[in-house]
Amino acid sequence: MKVKNNIILCMVCILWSISLQAQEAITGTISNYTMGEGVLSSYDMVSMEKIDIGKIDHEGNFNLPLDADYLTTLKEQAEKAKANAPKGWQIKFKTVATTFECFGGELEYQNGEALIAGIPDPEVTAKDGTEQGILFAVSQPEMAQWLYSYGQKNSVKGYYLQWFYVEETASVNGECIVQRYTGNDEENYNDVTITNLELKKGWNIIKFTIAEVFTDKNGHVTPSKMEVSNISELPDDIQWVKVMN
Repeated sequence: MKVKNNIILCMVCILWSISLQAQEAITGTISNYTMGEGVLSSYDMVSMEKIDIGKIDHEGNFNLPLDADYLTTLKEQAEKAKANAPKGWQIKFKTVATTFECFGGELEYQNGEALIAGIPDPEVTAKDGTEQGILFAVSQPEMAQWLYSYGQKNSVKGYYLQWFYVEETASVNGECIVQRYTGNDEENYNDVTITNLELKKGWNIIKFTIAEVFTDKNGHVTPSKMEVSNISELPDDIQWVKVMN
């Protein structure tokens, strides 16, 4: 699984921002890009149709528009879909509290019921459709490989970034400790997540830092300490890594 990557039920497009000051466009450069001109795409989770959401030039520079009122757009699309859906059908939006939660423990919330919409990792496709991959914002390529494998590959220390749109200001703070078993007899470890989020209305960049890892007796490496925080600008060492399908 994409560890700690809460799956948002209502997502229409993926939005990545390098410039937080002018959140009007999304720009970046994909590392070691050789696919020629291409597109970034995602799935409209209302219609389930694949949609193009950005362009990539032959050097790997990408550009996407940024919806300044993302949740309103999602709600309007959900209402349109509901008109043609079976009776009782609805889309459930997640809240800050249900997105950043602790199973078996407690976190402190302010305005935890504020609606939130996360965005999935975008699909990278060559213009002729012959090559595809998934794009990740990470500290190193190994982190992207781990995310792409849904945690099946060995974890590494480092970070990955995700973007969330929050309807109103909110905060989440606290430490969550969960005892996890590896499946190797009684072997277990403490899985610690420290959350320190001060979320503003609109788009927020969330940084998931794997600070410590645990190696089980079979040699598999998994995160054992995750630090979750929001950041105002991108780290200098950010890499935009494409993992091929």
